[in-house]
Amino acid sequence: YQEIQPSQLSVDQEVTEENRYGQGSDRLAWFWRIDKSHDSHKDVWMNEFYRVNWLKAKARWQRWEEELSLVQHEMGWTVGWFKYKKIE
Repeated sequence: YQEIQPSQLSVDQEVTEENRYGQGSDRLAWFWRIDKSHDSHKDVWMNEFYRVNWLKAKARWQRWEEELSLVQHEMGWTVGWFKYKKIE
């Protein structure tokens, strides 16, 4: 086994800072990727772990899609308000 480094024992920043920049570059520590059964397809726990992470990534994507839509609409409303004030 490899020695566990202090940097590998930190709290997952995805939990503490949900919208932080650069989440896509996070990697699992080596000890979370150990294939105890030598067949990851049969390892129910790891399958559940990856399923949950996929669902969290999907939810994050959907939040950003919603945020983009809101910002685009807010920009339209702001431009419309200034046009209204110009002719008022």
